Amino acid sequence: MGYPSKNHTTHNQFHKWHRNGIKKPWSQRYKSLKVVDPNILRNMDPSRKLSHLAFTAHPKLGKRIRSYMAKGRRLCQPKPKVQTKAEAKAPAQAPKGAQAPVKAP
Repeated sequence: MGYPSKNHTTHNQFHKWHRNGIKKPWSQRYKSLKVVDPNILRNMDPSRKLSHLAFTAHPKLGKRIRSYMAKGRRLCQPKPKVQTKAEAKAPAQAPKGAQAPVKAP
């Protein structure tokens, strides 16, 4: 008799949860917050995205970050395919199943 299949595991989740470090709870500065449980922020990705957008809009620092972003986009573009001389001279073939052109009488 074999083992049942494993449907759930928390392998590597701890590292994902604390990818940006373990944050302290927010300080409760106001009486209205005494009832609310302070959240321990785990992943800061959405806020990082917003701060990144603010960084690009910055008058002094935006030029540098925009150049970095443009360089990254250039590096991610697909490379153009190099044609050999035989491929360049060969005529283009019609797709499979296409009709041959008919000459007018």
